[in-house]
Amino acid sequence: MNWTLLLSSEAENCIEEQLQWYEENDPHEGAERGATWLDKLEAALEQLRQHPERHGFAPENGRWLPHLAIRQLRFRPWKSKPAWRVLYVLNEKRSSLTVLQIRHEKRPLFTEASDD
Repeated sequence: MNWTLLLSSEAENCIEEQLQWYEENDPHEGAERGATWLDKLEAALEQLRQHPERHGFAPENGRWLPHLAIRQLRFRPWKSKPAWRVLYVLNEKRSSLTVLQIRHEKRPLFTEASDD
């Protein structure tokens, strides 16, 4: 079953900020690395769209937006580097999933009380 994938405005902002970070912090290959990161993210999101139920609950589940069951996909674009966490929720009735946020795994967990 293929699910409809939706990106929240926060998730879109996370993607834009990451691409900007690559461009600003790697003057020689930043745009290229950003494009590679985005290609790998899009491939991971396509796999998520096909099988979102395969992934477990995020540590934020029950702590941030407690009325939602928040799951996570760990996305690792570089073999030797930390991963990003794609936080999402499922709407089984509509066969859709909404990506709430994309966070580098070294960032603190997200909660409603976070200033992040």
